[in-house]
Amino acid sequence: MAERAAAASAISAAERVAVEAQLRRRDLPPRLRERLEMVKAAALGQDFDQIARWSGRSVRTVRRWLRAWAQGGITALADAARPGRPAQADAAYLAALETAAETPPPTLGLPFDVWTSGRLSAYLAATTGVRIAPGWLRALLARQRFASGRPKHSMRHLRDPEEVALCAAELAAVGGKGSR
Repeated sequence: MAERAAAASAISAAERVAVEAQLRRRDLPPRLRERLEMVKAAALGQDFDQIARWSGRSVRTVRRWLRAWAQGGITALADAARPGRPAQADAAYLAALETAAETPPPTLGLPFDVWTSGRLSAYLAATTGVRIAPGWLRALLARQRFASGRPKHSMRHLRDPEEVALCAAELAAVGGKGSR
């Protein structure tokens, strides 16, 4: 016989509304969403085995997260802070990056017309005091939905349309790319 989730009886109507409100958020981390769905399923009367089956987790894991929720609420379901060096690209740096990327270099008094990741990295290091490698800067730009890559220069705007049409007609007359 399957065990009933004991946390189901501990969920009040207000807590259930709070859990459902959190689940409607679009910016919710996937692991927290999964844990909140476990809590909601327990509130709806599903047992540990059913929750473990659809979540792909073990019964032990389901019990652990429901116990954490019962002891600490929604905040207890969040991931713990991960160890490691703190990020250098804080909100102020990202704002400076966005401003610089949207500003043409000559308007900032710089002697070039196009940003490269190396130039942008050096400029931001001088203005913000934070040095970030050009490769990581390209990743930050991609996160901010900026396109990066080599500029594609074209001479099409300098062509004479009549001359292009005449050359195309000659090429067609000789049968393609030319013959001997």
